[in-house]
Amino acid sequence: MNVSWWTRTAAGAVTAAALAMGCSDSDPAPGGDPGNGDCRNVEDGDRVLVRCSVQADATWSADRTWVLEDLIFVENGAVLTIEPGTTILGEDRSALIVTATGRLEASGTRTAPIVFTSSKAPGTRRSGDWGGVAMLGRAPINIPSGQLEGIESSDARGQYGGDDPEHNCGTLRYARIEFAGFELSPDNELNSLTLSGCGRGTTLEYIQTHLGDDDGIEFFGGTADLRYAVISHVEDDGLDWDEGWSGRAQFIVITQNAAVGDNGIEADNLGANNDALPRSNPNVWNMTMVGSGNASQVAYAMNLRRGTAGLISNAIVTGFPNGIRVNDDATGAQVEDGALAIRNSIIFDTGEHGTNIEGWDIDAWLADPAHENVLDADPLLADPFNYGNPGLVPASGSPAATVGATPPDDGWFDTSATHAGAFAPGGEDWMSGWTAFPEN
Repeated sequence: MNVSWWTRTAAGAVTAAALAMGCSDSDPAPGGDPGNGDCRNVEDGDRVLVRCSVQADATWSADRTWVLEDLIFVENGAVLTIEPGTTILGEDRSALIVTATGRLEASGTRTAPIVFTSSKAPGTRRSGDWGGVAMLGRAPINIPSGQLEGIESSDARGQYGGDDPEHNCGTLRYARIEFAGFELSPDNELNSLTLSGCGRGTTLEYIQTHLGDDDGIEFFGGTADLRYAVISHVEDDGLDWDEGWSGRAQFIVITQNAAVGDNGIEADNLGANNDALPRSNPNVWNMTMVGSGNASQVAYAMNLRRGTAGLISNAIVTGFPNGIRVNDDATGAQVEDGALAIRNSIIFDTGEHGTNIEGWDIDAWLADPAHENVLDADPLLADPFNYGNPGLVPASGSPAATVGATPPDDGWFDTSATHAGAFAPGGEDWMSGWTAFPEN
């Protein structure tokens, strides 16, 4: 037995809890002995100080609080299982990074969500207190090789991308990620949730990212699907995609930060080559996007650019200082080909729409009767600008009831959601019971 998988107490006794941690002997912890490969996670009462990468199957149990003290990698074929109701605290400059050779199985429940949050005391927590969660996979991307932002190019644990569209990065369900996102190196930030090259075998549902310093959820290529996601008050973009993401998304909520939030959606194909293949081409249905209502912000509800394609249908967009922006000729070509479209959506109480495509009228595009959008009709959301407890279910008389189309009948989409927005008018608030909107 490799003794580096165990944690010893001061008296030298091996604890059973440490065996579940899956310590690595290749990544010595502070206080360990690099000379003999010793790595020790440390028990501190009901807390476990996580200092070791996970290289053997491990379970983080709900009867303990798990404190990330560094960049913690899941690698070498290991599966990290996190029990419902478990709390994971992130110290400064820590993060959980599931490499393409590892897997995360984190399934909370509505009444016992898994919570990743700052290690600081409530009332003192701020965005960027820790890194966040990253999941890396082997699904296709449109660059030769991917490397997680902020991880040295020489470190193979940051690599992602491949030729397996079905790759399984694992499961993240009923989970909150709070106060995350920091700059690992200049212009290389971790998002609250980063999904790099994850494939369709990955399960992502009932996830909230809240008050992150960078993007809420960002896809770097891959084919992974996402549903029942809440992105609240992040300080950069809400949902971001690039490098060829072609997954599906349904029931998405984005609420903008009132002070420093950027775009609700920032969508790229690839900056270096707008026509790189595979092209970003997600299929997004039943989304509710609420801006800050702060007219002094310069952010857009959606900034579609750099050659992205994609369909956005059955959305409600309201309260943004600026509306929809389509940039770059390569993106305009996707519009002309019908590969980029916004359909069957309500766009209400937003600022002006924009484009840098010469001679193209974005307002006419959005208002084209063939797209069946409804402009300037109040969706009658219950209490959309309530920062701590947003009410986003439309009233039963909302026009959202009749605007939407039927989602694709492919076995994944919920085809009963023929309404605009993430919630049926007068229906259930599926955010109830597992989300939270703390200020600090």
